[in-house]
Amino acid sequence: MEPPRRITRFRSRLAGLLRREKPPVEPPPAMIGLPPSARGLTGRPADPALDAEVVAHEWADVGEAYVQKRMRELGIPDHQIGAPDYNRGGERRAFLPNEMIGGSNDLHGRLYVDSGVLNPTLNAEAQGERATKVWAKFRLRDRIDSVIAHEHLEAQGVSHNEVVERVADTPLPITENARRILRATAEGVKRER
Repeated sequence: MEPPRRITRFRSRLAGLLRREKPPVEPPPAMIGLPPSARGLTGRPADPALDAEVVAHEWADVGEAYVQKRMRELGIPDHQIGAPDYNRGGERRAFLPNEMIGGSNDLHGRLYVDSGVLNPTLNAEAQGERATKVWAKFRLRDRIDSVIAHEHLEAQGVSHNEVVERVADTPLPITENARRILRATAEGVKRER
């Protein structure tokens, strides 16, 4: 016995619909208009020094832990690794996110690294274009090593200009790239004088 004719037609139409390819459904746009980056809205300051300071504040605890650890690895005595910050409960601070010069030392010979190490154009005017490119090219670890070596020698009473000339030959076990940064800085400062 054959099925009724209308059931046969229904099956053939259904089979025809299933064989047809459905047009692709395009998802709705994720964004209407230009993305923020194309409109110049990055969420960060355009000035590299200000951007470095913002990042330094966001990552201050990580920066602090790393700088102290790295100073110990390089053989800096504990009494020279930063100073107690009595505004923050007396915790030792060797990373200063509010400063933007790279690093410093105080009258007691204590060493500090600051947000300047995050700035790819740090001291560009004083060092020249080549030294600035070398500084920007190397990793943060290399920059921190170069700052620590510079401040360590300067804390021993050596004048800044003499430190710039001599620090690449420091006995501290800094990275080879940190020595390259220090040599490029010395050459750049000589050219700019």
